[in-house]
Amino acid sequence: MPPESRTVDDNLSIRIILQRLCLAGMKVSLSFRDRRSPFQILGQEAERILIAMPAAVFAEWDLPLEESTGLTFQDRGFRYEAVVTCKGPAEWEGIRCCAFTVPRVLRRADDNRLAHFAPDVAPKVTFTNNRNTLLDGQIKGLGNDGFELVMQDSSRKIHEVLRMGEESTLDLALEDDLRITTYARVAYFGDDYVGMKFTDRVDHTVLDQYRNWLEGKQRLQAQRDRESFESGGERPGQREPPGSNLPQIRLWVDRDPAILILTEREDFARRMAEALGRKFGILSLDYIKGSLKSFLGGQEGAGNGWGRIQLIVIHNHLRLVSPLELSRQVVEHEKCPLPVLLAGTDEDVELKRNRAMAAGALDYVPVEPFRILAVLRKLDETIKLFEG
Repeated sequence: MPPESRTVDDNLSIRIILQRLCLAGMKVSLSFRDRRSPFQILGQEAERILIAMPAAVFAEWDLPLEESTGLTFQDRGFRYEAVVTCKGPAEWEGIRCCAFTVPRVLRRADDNRLAHFAPDVAPKVTFTNNRNTLLDGQIKGLGNDGFELVMQDSSRKIHEVLRMGEESTLDLALEDDLRITTYARVAYFGDDYVGMKFTDRVDHTVLDQYRNWLEGKQRLQAQRDRESFESGGERPGQREPPGSNLPQIRLWVDRDPAILILTEREDFARRMAEALGRKFGILSLDYIKGSLKSFLGGQEGAGNGWGRIQLIVIHNHLRLVSPLELSRQVVEHEKCPLPVLLAGTDEDVELKRNRAMAAGALDYVPVEPFRILAVLRKLDETIKLFEG
């Protein structure tokens, strides 16, 4: 069983994390003397990271070359701290920015937490409180000695149903064919989650089964992270031409039938994966422009050019094109044989349905607010309609 490391100290792992922040459009926080501010991270290379700090801000901060600067950021729900060295003004694909060294070490700033691993798809959990109320939740993070959970119903507050030190019986659905029952006690509260530590009542066989599953998930995620970095990240000494770093399709759940979600919002794609991942494979793409089919290279499946995907969901949050325009492009110009659904709020549903169908989509599905059973039923019915 690998130790629960609270630091990242090898260059490749650090660069993989930084590349993930770049692709997700995340910001990092820089601190120098009495100044602290968030900045966009634009890119990373073997020895430096590029941060969007305008020349006026650089001058205002009066940041000397080779000066140590504090760096903090959030990655997969965990907060990291590091020290970087200022290398001065630079340019990244035509954008004025500031260069800093790649950190030698990343340290977890929240080392009091039990969790050290955030799964790509959150496992479901059913648990009880001391009033024997049966509650539904999701696992936010996992560790060898416990885990963190959030309420499945985000409108409910976790601290309103559990108390500090309270013991709970939990049924964890780790996989379709792997469910375990365990016992844990409330160790701490976060903003929207609770840390649960295993008690002595846990059977050692069950605990070993859980830890073996966790170790396998960590290894698989690390492998995928490295493959993603090697296929889409910057190589040492190699600069990709501007515009070549196109968005990549992200695999959330590897299962058939597979659904492709076109959205700029990672949180929406993650929520779809968490809610529907037991029934469907979920892929997402932060679509920019051009032929949609051109983004699907390497997807296994049917020989129609659309790979394994059997349904396309176009979210109402897109960057450079409207959902209606994209629907027309996919259906009319790219001759997509797959069913296309538009998704958005539940306001004026009939009007939006009529517009979606006029643009070539099969239907419109409300996803805000997110009603799991209604969305699941609609997607399932649509795929079955086109089977065979």
